[in-house]
Amino acid sequence: MKLTFEVYTSSVYECKAFYTEYFDFSVKLETEGFVVLQHNKFKHYELMFCLPNSPFVHPVFHPEFNGKGTILQMEVDDVEYEYTRLNENGIQIVVPLVKEDVNGYHFTIEDPSGLLVDIVQFN
Repeated sequence: MKLTFEVYTSSVYECKAFYTEYFDFSVKLETEGFVVLQHNKFKHYELMFCLPNSPFVHPVFHPEFNGKGTILQMEVDDVEYEYTRLNENGIQIVVPLVKEDVNGYHFTIEDPSGLLVDIVQFN
């Protein structure tokens, strides 16, 4: 099984730039209003971004993501390094670096679509 995450957003190209610049994704497929990103090291990690109301998808997928109720979690080896790197690149930190029993050692940012991205280290 392969699990892929798709977001319907008017910020398709901003999301493309965000994940390719800061998280080592590259473009696997791109067409007008739609992009598939693939992680350069972990090829089975993919993110897709599509414009709302795209004519090539079923209408059930037309509404734009509203930024609520979903979190993308990325597990990393060194959360302090990632915190410093992203902060130094001007990425706004939504939840500062914190250690929690359930959620591990983590911090949270927001991508251009409004999706919360939790960067976590569990060990």
